[in-house]
Amino acid sequence: MSIHLEQEVSDFSERRLRLAGAITEYSNWLDQQHGIDVERSLRLTDAASSLRQDKLVVAFVAEFSRGKTELINALFFAGHGQRLLPSDAGRTTMCPTELFSNPDEAPSLSLLPIETRRRDESLSQLKHMPIEWCRITLDPADPRQMQQSLKKLTETRPMPAVEAIELGLWSGEDASERHQLRPDGTVEVPAWRYAMVNYPHPLLQAGLTILDTPGLNALGAEPELTLSVIPNAHAVMYLLATDTGVTRSDLEIWQKHVHRHANYHVAVLNKIDMLWDELKSDVEVQASIERQAEETARVLKLPRSRVFAVSAQKALVATIRGDVALRVRSGIESLEYLLAHQVIPSRRDMLHHAISREVLVSLDESRTDLDARLKRSSDELVQLTQLSGKNRELIEQTRASLQQEKDSYDATAVHFKITRKMVQAQGEQLMANLSETALDGICQAGRAAMEESWTTRGLTSGIRQLSEQLNDRLLSATKMADSMLEALDRAYVRFHRDHQLPKMQVPRLDLGAYRNRLKVLMQETDAFCRDPANLLLEKKFMIRRFYAGLAEAARKAFNLARTEAERWLRIALDPVMTRIREHKQYLDTRLNSLQRILENMGTLHSRMAQIKQDISDMRHDKVALARIAAQLAA
Repeated sequence: MSIHLEQEVSDFSERRLRLAGAITEYSNWLDQQHGIDVERSLRLTDAASSLRQDKLVVAFVAEFSRGKTELINALFFAGHGQRLLPSDAGRTTMCPTELFSNPDEAPSLSLLPIETRRRDESLSQLKHMPIEWCRITLDPADPRQMQQSLKKLTETRPMPAVEAIELGLWSGEDASERHQLRPDGTVEVPAWRYAMVNYPHPLLQAGLTILDTPGLNALGAEPELTLSVIPNAHAVMYLLATDTGVTRSDLEIWQKHVHRHANYHVAVLNKIDMLWDELKSDVEVQASIERQAEETARVLKLPRSRVFAVSAQKALVATIRGDVALRVRSGIESLEYLLAHQVIPSRRDMLHHAISREVLVSLDESRTDLDARLKRSSDELVQLTQLSGKNRELIEQTRASLQQEKDSYDATAVHFKITRKMVQAQGEQLMANLSETALDGICQAGRAAMEESWTTRGLTSGIRQLSEQLNDRLLSATKMADSMLEALDRAYVRFHRDHQLPKMQVPRLDLGAYRNRLKVLMQETDAFCRDPANLLLEKKFMIRRFYAGLAEAARKAFNLARTEAERWLRIALDPVMTRIREHKQYLDTRLNSLQRILENMGTLHSRMAQIKQDISDMRHDKVALARIAAQLAA
């Protein structure tokens, strides 16, 4: 692992935690302000917590024996002086493997038995069911124990061919797999469905999560990987062998599972040392590697800059032995540079965008509110200074004028209550439209439509019905939100025009990303059903598994849309109510102050002193808010 890569991941982690700290500081700042509601503070606390738990996910995808595991060892674990993950000749890790660090639990290897594929629960659901997993404690201080424990990732076991077909783990129709059938009617299958390695490595502790996905069969057998896990990865390293180039199965994985889905994907030509030939000059060897890289870029339709040529094995050896020249020749440094200077900054920018949407909008509201409060207090101080030494009659006139202003404001507020009730009712209707109950009904109806025919045609019908109904709900929610926003704008403009309240800039509810996600799921179904291997598919298990993966991904998109709608409702209504309430409190405070002055002229100067102190405190708050804003924008 290069110093640059380690430093970038460390910087990314520090920035993430610094932003979380700034959000927490802003939440505390709000708690000290007049009129802040608890719910708003809790939202910021949740945002800070999510930021602290955020992970940078890098997935490694390829057919078997392309060197994925060796590349993971070379990139991230060479500093241990040995292979952390098993990477012997032939097949290595036999199941999807997730590497991460959870400081709240002891280092461990958790393995999900292959038989759980018969279950209806998704992988994400099973992750929250510890009883289903076999857990082995790891001792990072004992390399031998670590190696022996992690060898379980390579385990296979015999299974009757009929069961393997039902579980989607073997196909007798595939000529390349027929030889695996034994005389006793069994075939060798992975012993484990999924593995999770909780390991206290510095990069993992800094928020990196690594996903190792083995082979076309594993990807096809677990739709959740291609429908959710891989698309949500921040980068995908797609490995090929330099000596063979892009094989038919390589291209199938690329087209089906990678290039349309990943946020950032590159092709890695591994094993370039196979082309190192002592009978050729370095220039000739490099020319051969370059030709293979250009051909790979052409076949995969990638820019040449997205194709990297490396030798993971030589990079690992070079790092362990401290051989600088061999490490440079291995090509690993260009891949480390990509991760350090493109992938990580891209994720950093995404986080900043998310913070801008959730936190900076609220911070701008706070800045506007604070400026308004400062102006009101300054105006009141000027007015009281002008009243100093005046007679009671003049003060009474001032109080009467202010009372008229408050009566007018109260009338506007009463009128607004009608709009607020209407908007709240529409908000309840909007959320009912996106409720868990509504979602369950749509999913059940879609499944019923599919079960009428356990074929790809039935699958298409079921998922299309599911997608269309969910999309209709999101469209309806967007229209309702637009109507609510128009009503709020019309009502609030009177406060701005007649009572000089600051302008409001409430954004529209945008559920387009979730509608696009549903559209992609429909495209996935069409691709699955057009696949020649699936055209005549009538195996209930495989269709049920594919539908379950699609339904889970659709449910996740719908739930995220509901969360977005809930957030928008708070943004749309809460700041409006806060400003209206604060201005009413301000008018009440001024009236009460003038009444006390009329009752006791001696209180005039004490009130002026209090306002001066308030102005000083608000200026101090403004400086603190500016400091928090600078931390969030850094």
